[in-house]
Amino acid sequence: MESDPPRLRIRAARPEEAEALTALILRSKAHWGYEAAWLDAWLDAWLDAWRADLPMTPEFIASQYVFCAEDTATSAILGVASVFPPRDGAAYREHLFVEPVAMGSGVGSALWRHAIAWAEERGAQAITLGADPNAQSFYEHMGAVVVGWLDSDIVPRRRQPEMRYALHPRSER
Repeated sequence: MESDPPRLRIRAARPEEAEALTALILRSKAHWGYEAAWLDAWLDAWLDAWRADLPMTPEFIASQYVFCAEDTATSAILGVASVFPPRDGAAYREHLFVEPVAMGSGVGSALWRHAIAWAEERGAQAITLGADPNAQSFYEHMGAVVVGWLDSDIVPRRRQPEMRYALHPRSER
């Protein structure tokens, strides 16, 4: 018997949730079959690459727009995302991760729609992102298009799609 999809509330992440959100991100990455050794290397490289402004630290959560999808029945956090304010007309989607047990239930779509609304309210004309290759089809389904390829600064010889989603800011409506 399938369970009903979760009822979601999108809310701001709290700095004290940094460790739990990092663990969610690693579970989400692991879902795609990345080996534990690769995930450990990825996390180590991630820590080294962004030590000055490391995502999902309490400081990052307090200073950036980080938001969660929370199941209203259980208060479980089912996903996390972050968006940087518009620069040169485009907001940047930094993170979007969903708990593996909640994938396919609408959590990712809800986080994406929230990011769109947030960016549009700030006058952005697009959202740009570097997608994990496993998530490319999700973003294409949501309407984003591949505009180029990015070399990973963490994993040698790995490329990821650079994507763009056109927005309609309130000022243009």
